[in-house]
Amino acid sequence: MAYKIIQEPASEPVSLDEAKIQCKVDHDADDVLLAIFIKSAREKAEHLTGRAFITQTLEFTLDSFPASEIILPVSAVQEVLSIKYISTTGDEVTLPTQLYSLNDYGIKHSLKLAFGAQWPETQLESNAVKIQFVAGYGDADVVPGAIKSWMLLTIESLYRNRGAVTSEQNYEIPNRFYDSLLDSFRIWSI
Repeated sequence: MAYKIIQEPASEPVSLDEAKIQCKVDHDADDVLLAIFIKSAREKAEHLTGRAFITQTLEFTLDSFPASEIILPVSAVQEVLSIKYISTTGDEVTLPTQLYSLNDYGIKHSLKLAFGAQWPETQLESNAVKIQFVAGYGDADVVPGAIKSWMLLTIESLYRNRGAVTSEQNYEIPNRFYDSLLDSFRIWSI
């Protein structure tokens, strides 16, 4: 059971200008570095929360279909693009959309079978089932403010502590506070 990004987000939840304001940077010399920190902060926040923030396409794989529903690894699912599987004869088959539906209520999103339907049998191999779906809140305007605040504090901390060891006193935000900004967005259990 694994997933990968098929289509990256078109933008970031925090803009370069917002990061520069947070870090009190008024020049362009560090723009590339700040862009790296913005992406790193988003990726870490997505990992910690189990959510996609900006619309992106993901592919989730399973070795076979489960006995009941399929719990998707990321929340904020917008739509399922396809479910493909390797049949017992070795052919790749696309599962008809009328056989399943997206349950997007609650924190974890899942795929449920239509009444009376059954998941098909697959060939015994790794990643025999591939589910492509679109996830994310949308664009940067709809990403919750607490997530953006966490990202900005993380970006600033990364910017101020660019080296592994510095001769200056490290600039560090108390982790307990700024990590708690993500608490209401974390998926704690299935």
